[in-house]
Amino acid sequence: MADELAGRIALVTGAAGDGIGKALAMRLAADGATVVVTDSHPRRVVAAAEAIAEVNGGRAVAKQLDVGDREQIVEVASWVRNEMGPISILVNNAAYNVLGPIFDYDPADWDRVLSVNLSGPWMLSKLAMTQMRDAKVPGVILNISTYAPDVGGEGIEAPYAVSKGGLNVLTRSCAHEGGPYGIRANTLSMGVVTGTRFVDALHPELKESELPKSPLGRLANVTDIVEAGAFLISDRAASITGEIVNVAAGIHMRY
Repeated sequence: MADELAGRIALVTGAAGDGIGKALAMRLAADGATVVVTDSHPRRVVAAAEAIAEVNGGRAVAKQLDVGDREQIVEVASWVRNEMGPISILVNNAAYNVLGPIFDYDPADWDRVLSVNLSGPWMLSKLAMTQMRDAKVPGVILNISTYAPDVGGEGIEAPYAVSKGGLNVLTRSCAHEGGPYGIRANTLSMGVVTGTRFVDALHPELKESELPKSPLGRLANVTDIVEAGAFLISDRAASITGEIVNVAAGIHMRY
């Protein structure tokens, strides 16, 4: 809805690819927010911010950010506060995954998955919530997760499932501690999402394996995720906090 987020500063991680992060950033800008588009890829993040600004009247800036680098997180969060104002919307979308069995998993890969998927969002949430509290502005945190923790990392993605399970707990911790300051936090959980490079280009076989599990006879797409995310961020969801909202065409119920 146009202008319902006017005057708010939104920081979205992992927003330079052709997937959920960029689509959510585009939607937040269309709804009136000024969006800080972040990603670890320096060229793509600038291109993404320019594309969003072109469509939405300049309400987007690019900042390179590796969510696994704590020093970068502090630098970017401080820059936003000093140059633009306090962050009032944080979308923890960036994610990293390396598949492999527990028996052979490289400890360095484990550390990287946990760093990007859990430690980074914790640090960003800590800094953003502090800005929200100190500025006395209502704030929203939206964590992008998955139902993988519900199946215990079935297959060869245990570290990813562990990290996302931790992210779900972080959501509720932020909701509890942020509530007295008008800060809401929710998790948007999903499974196989069509319209993303990960599914359409890299793992199209997932469509065939997951579709039979859907009670609706379809898979969620990027538009489904963006619509749900935009709602949870908006004031229309003013009484929703600490929730894990599954947008997965019902597939999560099969596990």
